[in-house]
Amino acid sequence: MKRLIIKITTLIFGLLIPCIAASMPSTEPVSEVENKEISFSQLGVNGSITMSGSESTAYLSFGSRLDEIVSKASLQFSFVPSPALLSSVSHLKVFLNEELMGVIAINDGDQGQRVSASMPLDPRFISNFNQLRFELIGSINSTCRNPNDPSVWAEISKAGSIHLQVQQAVLATDLALLPAPFFDERDFSHLTLPFVFPAQRDIGGLTAAGIMASYFGAQASWRGVNFPVYFDELPQQQNAIVFATNQHRPSFIKDLPDVTGPTLQLIAHPMNEYRKLLLVLGRDSNDLNTAVRGLVLGNSLLTGPIARVNNVTELKPRQPYDAPNWVRTDRPVSFAELVDGPYQLQVEGRTSSPINVAFNLPPDLFAWQSRGIPLDLAYRYSPPTGSSESRMNFSVNGQFVEAFNLSETGKNADASPLRIPLIDDTLVSTSSSSRIPAFRIDSSNTMQFEFNFLSGSGGDACQPGQSSRNYAVMDSDSTLDFSGFPHYIKMPNLRAFAKSGFPFSKMADLSETVVVMKQNPVEPEVALMLDTMGAIGTKTGYPAIKVTMIDRWEPDQLIDKDILTIGTTSTQAENVVSHEGAHLILGELTRQLALPVINNKLGWASWFKSLPEDTDVTGTVDVSVSGDFASMVAMESPITKNRSLISLVASTVDDFGLIGDALNDSGKLEHMFGSVVTIQRGQVASFDVGKTFYLGHLPVIELVWYHFSSHPVLIALCVVFLIVTLTIIIWRTLRRVATERLAAGDKE
Repeated sequence: MKRLIIKITTLIFGLLIPCIAASMPSTEPVSEVENKEISFSQLGVNGSITMSGSESTAYLSFGSRLDEIVSKASLQFSFVPSPALLSSVSHLKVFLNEELMGVIAINDGDQGQRVSASMPLDPRFISNFNQLRFELIGSINSTCRNPNDPSVWAEISKAGSIHLQVQQAVLATDLALLPAPFFDERDFSHLTLPFVFPAQRDIGGLTAAGIMASYFGAQASWRGVNFPVYFDELPQQQNAIVFATNQHRPSFIKDLPDVTGPTLQLIAHPMNEYRKLLLVLGRDSNDLNTAVRGLVLGNSLLTGPIARVNNVTELKPRQPYDAPNWVRTDRPVSFAELVDGPYQLQVEGRTSSPINVAFNLPPDLFAWQSRGIPLDLAYRYSPPTGSSESRMNFSVNGQFVEAFNLSETGKNADASPLRIPLIDDTLVSTSSSSRIPAFRIDSSNTMQFEFNFLSGSGGDACQPGQSSRNYAVMDSDSTLDFSGFPHYIKMPNLRAFAKSGFPFSKMADLSETVVVMKQNPVEPEVALMLDTMGAIGTKTGYPAIKVTMIDRWEPDQLIDKDILTIGTTSTQAENVVSHEGAHLILGELTRQLALPVINNKLGWASWFKSLPEDTDVTGTVDVSVSGDFASMVAMESPITKNRSLISLVASTVDDFGLIGDALNDSGKLEHMFGSVVTIQRGQVASFDVGKTFYLGHLPVIELVWYHFSSHPVLIALCVVFLIVTLTIIIWRTLRRVATERLAAGDKE
């Protein structure tokens, strides 16, 4: 009996073991699941998407991160179809990477009304870079079809979004993945990357961090960047960059073995295996700088979990205005250099989206009274048929420049060079030249080439003569030529700083820049320094490997340098705020602002010249107040003439975030100019006040003409004086010659 009981007990226990094991927590990593929403506005859609004509298309692009696997996806959007469309033959197709995902029918009653749609997207077709294509099929007549009819259209709202359910993936601990996962080019969203420092830090370590921030800014480009700062603390759910020396380390890596030189090490996040930490290690801060320079200049050489940087040598110094993100101004530049690939220079469809060619310019490029920018265009297209009204419209920054008729040859018949017009008194449009105001050329610009294919229908009004599949290509050998334009700009100019990082970005590696901070800065001050370095990196496309940072005001190190200071009022009062060029003085509870005679708001034209008396101080406003407030103040350097000093000042350390946020807000950047920018929650104000100076060089005649152009009466008096003087000189010369001849005749 006992044996039977034992056997039964053993059997029951054996049956329960699997159940007990199943109830135990698994030691295998469980992938985190996250729901992400990508709005159309995050994908660059600023307004509704117009689709005109049957078979017309519209495109949206989005990416999928390397460390994420999409398990579920859907598309939510709304659109308004034309009131004239027939429901029986009209619909909207949606494609993902050229695979049909679904069709939205236009039912009776939907015409002219907002139609909301939700469509699942098959995650099997999602790749690193993805393209959504909308295609409208429509007709207004059941017996005959004319896809060119202007009544066939639909408008897709910009309020749509893509929803992704993603699972986190554990990436290999391999430096070859850099800059991923810290920056992933597949991710189109704003880059937020924490930087971690030990409790004790020095200015050398902060210099290394500033170089690293500028590198990630260059990688992020148009996305925008910010760098939260942690002292001896680790963000729990984010990838992070950690800086440490043998002597000073964050507590969570205190047991890491000492290094014998500049070292880069990639490890798993101790609190989240789906995240990574990049350790920048060294014996001292000099090693940290070498390690960072090795990463930003030689990341293509790195593999494995750890690398030691032996040496980084610069053989040829960089030259002014050679930032990779700026158009070359010493030679013509081809369109191939301005785009990521040939696909950006080709469109298809009857009413296709424009071909956009973007380019960035140094803000001090002097275009005053220029005849225009030479533009050598070549393009090909599907030849229009019949009596055609097809044309290509050319615009710059949204402003119409010229229209070109499309001939039946399929290429531009007039191969003569054109010019992007600049200054003139009138707006002219002819076959050879046209003129638009010069302020249309800014630091960041976009040329738009819009091909419209239209044609007569021949004898049948229902069938158009033009094919529905039309192609247009801008030749990659087309060139834009800024060579010969001088560099000359009125300073101080906070618009140039905010939009281009100028004057610091004149040297892409910031070799002529000194950043002045206080000793032992707190987190918000360090974060603003990193955000500023990152913002300049987004403008230049190159890391600031030669920037100098100091933690005290040392005039010897500031000679012949452009200066950027960061601090609260109390840390800057002695050297900056009290300087006679500072027209905004802040205290924790007081603010004093100098006001100009005329607050010139035409600061977007770098060559624009206001009257000197316009910026004279006409009065001051002094208030006692509390609340969030920060400012940017620009002036001529008190150390070296024709050098700039820009001071980022906040009433309290908590207000530094206002400046970082403003530098990442394209809307606020458009309102920055002059010598003083004040920043409050949600708004900025700019003032062009105080003494000005000019950077750059102009030919003598152009220099004189430019600076005297605002004084026509003085110019007239000078011309009269020169004519009279020249007349007197000629008269006296002729009189002397005549006298000598008479004297010679008398002797004979």
